[in-house]
Amino acid sequence: MSAPAAYRVGLIAADGTRVEFDAAPAQSLVKAAARAGYRITSGCLQGRCAICRAQLVSGTVLPLRRASPNAVSAALNKVDGLVLLCSVTAASDVEVAPLSAWRVAPT
Repeated sequence: MSAPAAYRVGLIAADGTRVEFDAAPAQSLVKAAARAGYRITSGCLQGRCAICRAQLVSGTVLPLRRASPNAVSAALNKVDGLVLLCSVTAASDVEVAPLSAWRVAPT
């Protein structure tokens, strides 16, 4: 059985605003959001700074890389349910609530 061409990602803001977009397998959720026109606050894009932390509300994500030795958090933190959106990919349809602001990217 092959993986789907894309998974649906729900992005939930602190005020309850919700948008959806597709994420290809092996694509970080930060990059998938950018392709869909949403800018998630991020920094290093390597899993070190943890600016892109988000609560995993539902679904399954997988890490894209081994944790950096300088990482302040693991890509998947099963204790508190936080993930680093720059360092994970969707393994199912997912909903995430970024801790930092996100917005529609300027065109």
